[in-house]
Amino acid sequence: MALTLMQGALATLATLLGAGIAVHHPLWPALLSGLFVAWCLAVCWRPDIWLFVLPALLPAASFSAWTGWIGIDEFDLLVLGAAAGCHARMAARRLRCMSQPQAVTEQSAGPQCFASPSVDSRREPEQTKSFGWTKIGIGALAMSYLWATLHGLADAGGFSLGWFQGYEEPLNSLRTAKSFFLVLLLLPALRSQMLAGSVLAGQGLAAGMASGLGVVGLAVVWERKGYPGLLDFSTPYRSTALFWEMHVGGAAIDAFLALAVPFAAYAVVHARTRWRWAVAACLAVVAGHACLTTFSRAVYLGVGVSLVVLAWRLPAPWLRRSRLACAIGPAATARVPEPEPWRRRGTRVLVGVLILEVLAVLCLGDFMGSRVSAGERDLGGRVQHWQEGLSLLRAPSEWLLGRGLGRFPANYSQTVPGRALPGRLRIVEAGEGSHLRIFRTPHSVRAGGAFELLQRVPELVAGSTYTLAMDLHAPQPARLRVGLCQQHLLYAAACAQAGLALPSTDDEWQHFVVTLTAPKGWSRGWPASWPGFLSLRLEGGADFVDVDHLSVLAADGHQLLGNGDFSGGMAHWFFAGRHYFLPWHVDSLFLEMLIDQGAVGLLLLLGLLGMAFANLLQGRGRAHVLAPYLLAALAACTVVGVFSSVLDMPRSAFLFYLLLCFALFLEGRSPAGIPRASPYS
Repeated sequence: MALTLMQGALATLATLLGAGIAVHHPLWPALLSGLFVAWCLAVCWRPDIWLFVLPALLPAASFSAWTGWIGIDEFDLLVLGAAAGCHARMAARRLRCMSQPQAVTEQSAGPQCFASPSVDSRREPEQTKSFGWTKIGIGALAMSYLWATLHGLADAGGFSLGWFQGYEEPLNSLRTAKSFFLVLLLLPALRSQMLAGSVLAGQGLAAGMASGLGVVGLAVVWERKGYPGLLDFSTPYRSTALFWEMHVGGAAIDAFLALAVPFAAYAVVHARTRWRWAVAACLAVVAGHACLTTFSRAVYLGVGVSLVVLAWRLPAPWLRRSRLACAIGPAATARVPEPEPWRRRGTRVLVGVLILEVLAVLCLGDFMGSRVSAGERDLGGRVQHWQEGLSLLRAPSEWLLGRGLGRFPANYSQTVPGRALPGRLRIVEAGEGSHLRIFRTPHSVRAGGAFELLQRVPELVAGSTYTLAMDLHAPQPARLRVGLCQQHLLYAAACAQAGLALPSTDDEWQHFVVTLTAPKGWSRGWPASWPGFLSLRLEGGADFVDVDHLSVLAADGHQLLGNGDFSGGMAHWFFAGRHYFLPWHVDSLFLEMLIDQGAVGLLLLLGLLGMAFANLLQGRGRAHVLAPYLLAALAACTVVGVFSSVLDMPRSAFLFYLLLCFALFLEGRSPAGIPRASPYS
């Protein structure tokens, strides 16, 4: 009964949280509320679909660049809906089983009613002990996360949360913590699905990972076609796909590609027909293009490691036959089927195309070469950055338990000399209205980067004239730059810009009107360009400037901006940094864990990673078809994590913990005598 009540409480909690997020959505509250309810019902009806849908939609389920939300996004709704549906189904199942006559025993009721206890009781003692340690490790890490979250909230000023809070405010602690806790919320459903059929659960996960990788690959193709050019490998432009978390740098796409690329190999290896193989081969090609055009050396190294792991754990057919011949005799190997001729030919063609991709990026441009040649210099800067990050840990208690989740940007920028954040935004309530205050980079910062206020605008028409109007106020003379830019996230392909010189005024606001004309040949997208951005940047002079009543009118008088008077807070507004990202990330998965949660949290994470690797290499999970691919994915992400922060990118962190938990509980075959029935039926 207690377990039923707990599952019902978790379902209720997930439903309330998701509904609260949906009804407060800045753009589509009614639509998302309806979709959230429909998604909860769909998962309750077919609880096995979430393991495919979440990885598949993860790269696209965020509209931060449109909503202005940083700590919360639409992917949270997907996860909460999946948790609500699964827990509601499990609670209803247990209630139905409890209502059966008392004469019905656990054995006669079957695994539909008592899936977890019956399975656990029939496992081998060694396996039960192994899973026991796994559960203890996850529970201990959950306590570490909870303590670090509370510590971070207290350090940021308490529970005074807001929908549009940034990286120095309390919501950032929850933003950093939510990925782990969302996976923890789904863990009972994941465990039940794996117990009912690990092969089917693995197929759903693999299909979702491959689909999500396809979304990222196509987004990168579109992005590069619309901005630097599909075959332009010289412009210093690094692909970000739909990972808006990277508006202040970071490794969201790096971690995702490291985790997902092995599943492109899975799709190719396990395709049963020519058409499926062709689709999988196309997926591998676009995934390779996405990896190469990140121009991230960590991605190159991580993906390279994953391919080595796959080559080790998935030997070529001739080598597999040779090993079988040594083990069971040459006669028995005759029953092992040879690969189809079309598969052998297709594999050779695919390998050739992937090699050509690498050569094209190397030979048709010099950006990759410059990145690789600067590796030694950049590593020196990275080591200095790590040392500065570790300097935040001063007391023994901080080394043991950390500084709190989400506090690195604030602590680093306030503590390390010359490393302040390049800019800040603040809503100022004045009288009956409100306006935005933009703070610029302090003079002492060793930055050289830029901080931009942004808002998405519809696709701009080449040659058209747009009228930009705003009210400005500054305590000292200031210089601003405004523009309408064809810009995906961090890099502008083309801009219509103007500079503004703002004289000093006491309490008077000044009204400015600027006419901007979109350059000829503006749209290069395929089949249409991405929407652009209105950009406003404080370049010098005053330490801050106040902005109000912003508007952009098209030639036909149509208003392109929303919330120009900031009456809705930061709704619709976004911001981005350029070239200078040090205050936002420590650039190491392991150091961010140490700084946020101390040695305790770091050792717990390393312990869970070690148990996952052991299960995939020597444990019961080694016989599962997904074991090599999970091993390659986690190894690649670990390599990327040596040089990049991963856990402060919520969607990538969610995927990391989901795959980690899947690897921890993976079993290669069913426990003896246990029928494979749905745990939700």
